[in-house]
Amino acid sequence: MKVWDSRLRLKDIYRPIDKNINKMEEELNILVHDAGIPSISKLFGYFFKNSGKNLRPALVFLSAGAVKNEQDDAKNDNIIQLALALELLHSASLVHDDIIDGDFTRRGQKTLNNVFGNKIAVLVGDTLFSRSYSIISNLFPIEYSQVVADLSFKMCVAEIEQAKGNLNREKYFNVIEGKTALFMSVCCKLGAALAGGTESQIKSLESFGLNLGMAYQIKDDFMDDDPNGLKYGTMDDAVDFSLKAKEALDGLDDSVYKKNLCELMNYIMTV
Repeated sequence: MKVWDSRLRLKDIYRPIDKNINKMEEELNILVHDAGIPSISKLFGYFFKNSGKNLRPALVFLSAGAVKNEQDDAKNDNIIQLALALELLHSASLVHDDIIDGDFTRRGQKTLNNVFGNKIAVLVGDTLFSRSYSIISNLFPIEYSQVVADLSFKMCVAEIEQAKGNLNREKYFNVIEGKTALFMSVCCKLGAALAGGTESQIKSLESFGLNLGMAYQIKDDFMDDDPNGLKYGTMDDAVDFSLKAKEALDGLDDSVYKKNLCELMNYIMTV
């Protein structure tokens, strides 16, 4: 098994996209504090008090940069809104996951379901889904809405299959593809498409995201001692997917964005 460079740090990987990350977080803060209904703002504010790694927005921004190093302001604003919509979708799925799994903490604080109860938490998740779809449907071509709707459907199917149990190796891989890898693939695909990437570039980044997501979830399950992960996946599987992810980028022109996508894959394999 190849040992990755543990000195890689996420802040260094994100440096070329710092401005976009910061702008997206500003948009998220506006949404949190100006949701239109004080009680909703309070609930949003609680959930987003401790932010995550912004992995999915980073995939959008790095993929956009990898196909075109310069974007006009209008296109860049749309890329930020796309990243925001996908982060809201991801957040909604986390809220619902916490309810399904009966989790009491996330990111060092009590979960919404722990503090406010399952009914409120379900509705908060639904509200986040709605905001995400509103952004996608209002700002982007219908094809984007179709991609996101299909993603949401497949995520739910994967969660159902996992909840049913009776997995084998093939079903386990299908589940992690549906609940994690497809999302990362969509982030890369839509980021590249919105930046004006060619069909070949978009497919390369879509493949990168899918394989990165597979490696990410297998490693996460392994580190969490997940019974299905330990039974049906191995760290060698994660390494194989990580190598496929980086190979998918071979056809792209060299750039800091391409380089940092590779380094993001390396980072995921070290943390």
